[in-house]
Amino acid sequence: MCVKEWKRIAEWEAMHYRERKAFLKGVKDAGCDTTSRAEQYRKWVRAIDGVLRYLRQNDPETERFFRVCYGIDGGRKQHDKKGMVALTFAFHVSQSTLYQRKNEVLSLLLIAAAETGALKPFCPGEDE
Repeated sequence: MCVKEWKRIAEWEAMHYRERKAFLKGVKDAGCDTTSRAEQYRKWVRAIDGVLRYLRQNDPETERFFRVCYGIDGGRKQHDKKGMVALTFAFHVSQSTLYQRKNEVLSLLLIAAAETGALKPFCPGEDE
């Protein structure tokens, strides 16, 4: 796998963060949170939460972008080209700046995913 594919996975997980959290809550409420799927979701949720905490402390504007772009707090996900154009108006920045932020967020998410074990980039056959 290459970095581009890992970023696609990270982006997918970011877009499905709320669904993963709801799934984990349901699993916990049912009292069976030892499934492999739940464990994998838990790792991604921890990674995303870690990136959000990091950005909140170091770059609140990028944190806000992450939340809006991927619908972390609800609302429409705006990660596609049309959504990015709309975000240029909301954030009062150029489209290239937004794509730089998106790349930064995904890079941070890859680091966090490696730390939580959600991705194991240097262990062939062990990720996901």
